Amino acid sequence: MKFKSEKDVFVEALSAAGRVVGRTLGATQGILLALSGNQLTVTGTDLDITTRVTLDVIGFDDGAVLIPARLLVDAVRTLDAGAVTLETKGEKVEVSLGRTNYQLNTYSLVDFPKLPPVAATTATLTALDFVEGLSQVVRATSNDEVRPLLTGVLFTTEDGKIRMVATDSYRLAVRDLEASEKLPAAGDLLVPARALTELQRAASSLAVDATIGVSTSESEITFVAGATSISTRLIDGTYPNFRSLIPSGHENQLRIGKDTFLSSLKRMRVLAKDPTSSVRLTLHERNIDITTHSNEAGAVVDSVDADYRGEEMTIAFNPAYLMEGVEAVSGDEVIIEVSDPAKAALLHGVDETKFRYLLMPVRVQ
Repeated sequence: MKFKSEKDVFVEALSAAGRVVGRTLGATQGILLALSGNQLTVTGTDLDITTRVTLDVIGFDDGAVLIPARLLVDAVRTLDAGAVTLETKGEKVEVSLGRTNYQLNTYSLVDFPKLPPVAATTATLTALDFVEGLSQVVRATSNDEVRPLLTGVLFTTEDGKIRMVATDSYRLAVRDLEASEKLPAAGDLLVPARALTELQRAASSLAVDATIGVSTSESEITFVAGATSISTRLIDGTYPNFRSLIPSGHENQLRIGKDTFLSSLKRMRVLAKDPTSSVRLTLHERNIDITTHSNEAGAVVDSVDADYRGEEMTIAFNPAYLMEGVEAVSGDEVIIEVSDPAKAALLHGVDETKFRYLLMPVRVQ
């Protein structure tokens, strides 16, 4: 096999495939390069998630080769700008540009898993709306593998709309897609957050009017974003009942500028770095007092203009979870609805109906 490819394009494809390669020793630690004519397919897998990227190259000799992922990515990334030449020579592969020439060992192709071809898409989603929704809900998933159900995003149907749901048991994010969007599967789908994070990256360079193709099987879902396809096993199990947790609204309502609020919370994070830290919000009619305290570092107090309607109270939150919720809200202002300091608060945008972020408070002495 022999081809030439622009370095930057090649590195981007290798990085996408390399992020999902297996972590155990063996062929799944490799990136598979397959050349047919002037089209190169770059594949990485850990058997749960598979990423394939196709790119146009200058092809000389068709073929395939399996190369250790980290080695190949690091080697190509260090090259100067220009056209990279890759050529197989026996059991090695030669990667060269200018005066630099790497000769890398390869894995045996027969050891690479036999992956099914990418299924034809049976539904499409508007990329802009879908990716925005993913950015809002994926952040609320858990990374605790002991609770695998919470490491995924639930795709369900509510009132004829696709609803995406994520929770780590401390917060709950819910985002509805446009009413016209449909999935190929009738039932609920629980998709690993790790695969959706890769999808967000792959879709970040798509045109504003682009779509993302979707296909499903009994145990797998595949997304096609431009030249990249991402297939992942679905998480098996029954997702926790989230519907009863979402309040219809609270009488106590805070309205605050998003950027102003985030700036204050960033000041809190200078001291509130410990996982057990909390940020207190004392709600007044025309402003809120935001405070945090650290036994080791000290304390910080900030007063921020805001509109508050309701009973004055103090409520405390995990600062990282609160910041992520505020960041996820669309628009220039954030609405926080609360009932009392011991019950979950509801965050959303002004007149926002598609996205809601439910956050449990923390108890403070």
